[in-house]
Amino acid sequence: MLYDDVTVRDRTVLVRLTTTATRPPGRRQTWTAQAGHWHATASTEKAAADALAERLQQFLMHYEAPRLLTFRGHTAVVELAVGDGTLYWKRHIVTPDGRVTLSVFGANGWAEAETEARYTLAQQSTDWQSDASVHEAAAYLDRVPRDDDRFGSAELYRYAAWQRAARAAIDNGRTDWHEWAGAHHQKFTIAPPTE
Repeated sequence: MLYDDVTVRDRTVLVRLTTTATRPPGRRQTWTAQAGHWHATASTEKAAADALAERLQQFLMHYEAPRLLTFRGHTAVVELAVGDGTLYWKRHIVTPDGRVTLSVFGANGWAEAETEARYTLAQQSTDWQSDASVHEAAAYLDRVPRDDDRFGSAELYRYAAWQRAARAAIDNGRTDWHEWAGAHHQKFTIAPPTE
């Protein structure tokens, strides 16, 4: 193919990779091919090695440097990983007090993985009883365009209403506060700013 005087060719390149193949004793045990922390299992040694190569290929085709996101002193690091034949993302969140959490989640690509991490930062740092805090978190989410509002400001406002309903139920001594909040959260809706 020719693009603006640049020649581009797709080609397959053979990469030599040293792997360790193991199989536990016994009949019909599966083989595991491993290189570093990467591994794959299959019914034959060759199939396990081929599966490992396919996982590495998949990872290389989608890899990008980890993403660093911050909001209100919370920091998220999002990175790509591969496990059992599927791509997944790991998210480390560091809170202002230095606490670190790790989550593993699925996403359709980097944009969705980053959007999900932004939503988590907004959720963890929002004071649900403060309109200003909720509005600020919604504005943070709206800075990045999305295909849907699954991790957007509309979902944040819905969740804020549920949080307020739950707080009201707990403060009133309801033992069914979770269900009550789900049924009555519309009464606690926060209007987005009119600007």
